[in-house]
Amino acid sequence: MLQKRHFISFINIGLCFLLSLGLSACGGGDDSSTNEPVPNYQIEYLKTLTRDEISKAFDSQQLQIPTAALQYDVKLYRISYTTLNNQGADVTASGLLAVPQKAAVLASTLLSFQHATIFYNSEAPSNDLTGHAPPIVIASLGYMTLAADYVGYGVSAGHPHPYLMLKPSAQAVHDLIKVGYDWLKKQNITLNNKLALTGYSEGGYVTMAAHQALEQEPITGLTLVASLPAAGPYHLSATLDFFLDSLNPFSKVDTAGARNLPDGVSEWLTKLLMGQLIPDDSDVVFDNTVIYNYIDAGVSGVEAYNVYDWKALKPVYLFHGREDETVPFLNATDALTAMTAKGSTQVTLRECSASPSTHKGCVPEYGAFVYNTLLNLGLN
Repeated sequence: MLQKRHFISFINIGLCFLLSLGLSACGGGDDSSTNEPVPNYQIEYLKTLTRDEISKAFDSQQLQIPTAALQYDVKLYRISYTTLNNQGADVTASGLLAVPQKAAVLASTLLSFQHATIFYNSEAPSNDLTGHAPPIVIASLGYMTLAADYVGYGVSAGHPHPYLMLKPSAQAVHDLIKVGYDWLKKQNITLNNKLALTGYSEGGYVTMAAHQALEQEPITGLTLVASLPAAGPYHLSATLDFFLDSLNPFSKVDTAGARNLPDGVSEWLTKLLMGQLIPDDSDVVFDNTVIYNYIDAGVSGVEAYNVYDWKALKPVYLFHGREDETVPFLNATDALTAMTAKGSTQVTLRECSASPSTHKGCVPEYGAFVYNTLLNLGLN
């Protein structure tokens, strides 16, 4: 169960007053319609992109969605809100809210987009306001779109990003959806109260984590329809086995045993591997807990971060490429097998047909997969 936090209404009102000159709205406290605690949040208007600006910036070769399907101007907001950091303490994080400018009679589905691993804060959703950014493209299709920056990006830049850490990853998305939905209701923006999730690579992992969290703690008024996780390392321990066995820096151990490496070796190997992952000029701080725990304790050190073996009540539409060299295809097949064995009746796998079906090579087809799956579900 996700942690619930209660906030003092008087303090929240005071913050809203102090921040009101630069913000279009404030929120938080108990939602009187649901009596569920809503984290403190503020909304800041950023800009509006026209449909023409978005379609001119959009490249269908990079994301296979028909340009003609881009129908709406999109108004962009930054949401700053309270969530949890890698230590389980409150932190102010941020995300993007992209609002398609539709007629009031046209209800929108709420779609939460989870971004892949990025190494520069300028690429965080609430900072990247270019017309080809995926959350903006999705909004121009007609979906009310939320995109968490994650802790470590946006207004929380400088805080360690909880890289592939299950609970804070899920919490950042869950809390953003809660506050975004709260604000949209207060603005009387027409929603159909349906929710869908999608993301690629790290975003696929976070999507699966958020789906699990939303089934454990639903948001009153919203119905989770489906998630579309793509190319994510859901079976994290097997993924790390796959890569580190190929490097063979130490002998393999059973899942219950520690590696008993000499003092300092775990730290050295963690630094080495993180250095291979992160560019030298990255301005993002990555928490290396997951990598360190795996190196130091083996598979047992990261079992708590796996998100492939659980029972999903709502549909999960997996997408992955067999030749993925970054996140092995086994993540999709292991998730399909394990979740089905747990009693999930609506988990499917769509294999990428691109040639080669590599991690980057499957991104354009992922766009088509999301577009067509959402249409087939009647979400628009």
